[in-house]
Amino acid sequence: MKYKFFLITAVCFCLFSCNSRGQNIMYEQIQYVISKSGFIKLPLEFDASIETALKSNYSIDRTTNDTLLFAEGIYDIVGFLPDTTDYYAFLHLTVGDMLYPTITTMDKNWQKIDEKIICTGGCAGHLQLLVTSCYDSVWIYPDLKIKSVSRVTGTVEIDDTASQVLKICNMSILDGFIDKDGKIEIDRSDLIDCNEQENEIQQSH
Repeated sequence: MKYKFFLITAVCFCLFSCNSRGQNIMYEQIQYVISKSGFIKLPLEFDASIETALKSNYSIDRTTNDTLLFAEGIYDIVGFLPDTTDYYAFLHLTVGDMLYPTITTMDKNWQKIDEKIICTGGCAGHLQLLVTSCYDSVWIYPDLKIKSVSRVTGTVEIDDTASQVLKICNMSILDGFIDKDGKIEIDRSDLIDCNEQENEIQQSH
């Protein structure tokens, strides 16, 4: 009976020790990544349609303890948002039709809370539109509010009996914030026809 008791105690101790060691390794890796990527100075403003607008300060290395922290799909970290009490938040790039700026939040045990793309994406995926200009401006404020406004102009050819070219001007607006628990709330507008807006402004003058 004593033998079984000591065996169970030894197994529990080993499991506890291994878990503690794993937590320590993870925490050390978190601190290492933060020290390398740094904290982002807010407010931050950039144009998401320009691939070089954000500098990557830390590239995930799948041959290291980075695999304890980062799931597949996270590659380049721009930096961490100023430290919060209950969670970590970092800005990174997600690969798609373009490099999408994305914020991921994790609790202090490095369990994922939320992940959201923070630009409208208005400059991506225009197969039929001949784009003449496009921007996708993003702002992250010190109170962790987020805003993005995109405007794309171009032309599209209508295929009918009398072929004609239409001028297109579309806008999109994104508003969001990170709450005290690390949840990222995002609201996106419907597509706004800025040709109509400009016509209304001209008519009012």
